[in-house]
Amino acid sequence: MSTIRSHPPADYRHRPERKSVQRGWLDRLFYRLCGFYEHRAWRLKLRQKRFVRRVAGFAPSLESADDEALIIQARLLGEGLRQQGFMDEPVAELFAIIRELSGRILGMKHFDSQLIGGWILLQGRVAEMKTGEGKTLTAVLPVITAALSGLPVHVITVNDYLTERDAMAMQPLYQRFGLTLGLITHERSPAQRRQAYGCDIVYVTGKELVFDYLRDRMKMPQTHPLRLQVESLKSTRLERQLQLRGLHFALVDEVDSVLIDESRTPLIISGTQGNEEEQQFIETGYALSFELCEGSDFELDRERRQIDLTEQGCETLRRLSKGLGPLYRGSIRREEIVHKALLARFIYTADEDYLVREGKIELVDPLSGRVMEGRSWERGLHQMVELKESCELTRQRVTLARISYQNFFRRYLHLSGMTGTAWEVRSELWNVYGLAVSPVPTHKLSRRETLPARVFSTDQQRWQAVIERCQILIREGRSVLIGTDSVASSERASEYLQQAAIAHRVLSAKQDKDEAQVVAQAAEPGRVTVATHMAGRGTDIKLAPAVEQAGGLHVILTEHYESARVDRQLAGRCGRLGDPGSFEMILTLENQPVRTLKAKSLLTTARSLGLESAAGQRMALNALRTEQQFTERQNYLARQVTLEYDLKLNELLAFSGSTD
Repeated sequence: MSTIRSHPPADYRHRPERKSVQRGWLDRLFYRLCGFYEHRAWRLKLRQKRFVRRVAGFAPSLESADDEALIIQARLLGEGLRQQGFMDEPVAELFAIIRELSGRILGMKHFDSQLIGGWILLQGRVAEMKTGEGKTLTAVLPVITAALSGLPVHVITVNDYLTERDAMAMQPLYQRFGLTLGLITHERSPAQRRQAYGCDIVYVTGKELVFDYLRDRMKMPQTHPLRLQVESLKSTRLERQLQLRGLHFALVDEVDSVLIDESRTPLIISGTQGNEEEQQFIETGYALSFELCEGSDFELDRERRQIDLTEQGCETLRRLSKGLGPLYRGSIRREEIVHKALLARFIYTADEDYLVREGKIELVDPLSGRVMEGRSWERGLHQMVELKESCELTRQRVTLARISYQNFFRRYLHLSGMTGTAWEVRSELWNVYGLAVSPVPTHKLSRRETLPARVFSTDQQRWQAVIERCQILIREGRSVLIGTDSVASSERASEYLQQAAIAHRVLSAKQDKDEAQVVAQAAEPGRVTVATHMAGRGTDIKLAPAVEQAGGLHVILTEHYESARVDRQLAGRCGRLGDPGSFEMILTLENQPVRTLKAKSLLTTARSLGLESAAGQRMALNALRTEQQFTERQNYLARQVTLEYDLKLNELLAFSGSTD
């Protein structure tokens, strides 16, 4: 850990952040039209090429200079950028210095593609860089540039492992420039967090950052400027309690995961509430749910994950709740709590939605497959799942503060990000965050081979095909990564592999602590790894020499994920940085939800043609893709609802003079 030089605490009245602006329909339309222009790649190509030439032009004179001379020159350039902004000429010279010192200190010099990526990030855009192109090294270019110009920089990652790994890997370079480095992980104390936020550069996960921001907002008595000034005259104690110095400059790694996938639900700080009467209310509601009959009292739709009480069910509840106490007199509350009990019993399932570990319910992120530490469901649902799994009943939680990812990240004065898959969500990134997406050319041409997808009627046929493919590849001396969509699917895959006597490793929410190690070893000869979703995302899979000669890593996708973008992320685990590799999809129609008329029609046609035929395979693949598109649309609508609710809530709070 670097020596921390904390800045003086800023007056909390002057902790800068961008104000949230509500646009009218005409403004939104104009903004979307601007997005079409911003995403035209030809706009920036000439500037990018010119910028790379400028960086190269500075290189010869820097090679003979000593480190101290380069550092002095970098600091002078940083002071100039503070006055002029990120102009191409001084930025190119500073990038050249960073690249030269990176080669000396880290043994890694930036490629031209990484220089382009760094330049894109300084423009406040999203750099789409393919897997293995060196995003961690790319990030130091804009991070050091912004920090030398005097901006507090937040580098935001998706989990604690990547936060610590990237910070420690780049620390020697930051130290050489005289920049202080702060690291925030889940176990850090408030004092350690405040000290870290006082550094020039802070590495932190999105969740930890947003929760720290909410805690600061809760400590502020009011947000109105006049009230803040009055409060500052009364006491300086509040200033010593606040952690963040404002929202200046943010660089988001895996930006699609943080700003899109994780933004469906708001981040909430809650406190416990309830007494014995409340606990009894929940337990009674769970017992009452067993008195209701499917079909007559409630309708169950497992594919849509919905349960609706019928009029008869509401009447049954009214009759059963007579004499159960005051909490059951109101129809709305008793119906809501019984509805939560039915959801827990019929919709939420172990090893998919949650894990049971050490007598506690731990939520599983549906997109990453990781455990969401410290998270719980609201309004009694968590307690209902605890009753279902015979766990000790915890108290209900009440919301103390909340904010959506969308509302939070739009407050940064300068926001940028990088990922391997952003083009599919470019419209949403622009409309919500004002981020345009710029693809970055690869350093080397891709050698990934994509094999034809196959669809089978039954789950057993699908896994048999996976086993056969693994056996062939193991004999060839290659390695295999099998992608699944849940802990339960991973365990089924493991059972089939065991029956076939194939040695393998399983990576899911149950093995999250060994994630990086398992993924790093996934490219050894004959190695078979089963992973949920994008478990291990951000961890390099370096091919063993023998595997590279044999054809590289082979990735098998066994289930479409909630987004085609996530499918592409899995495919990107092989063939990185010009390595050999191959990818294929082996899918099944069994237990697949069919929620659209188009998908039903395509499946009917596929079955009539026969899945053995090329036409049948094509129809089945189109049906599964249609269902995936339906899920993508539903998730997009959920994110929009979250944002709109947050904005309306802010309007109400602003009207009352309260904080968010």
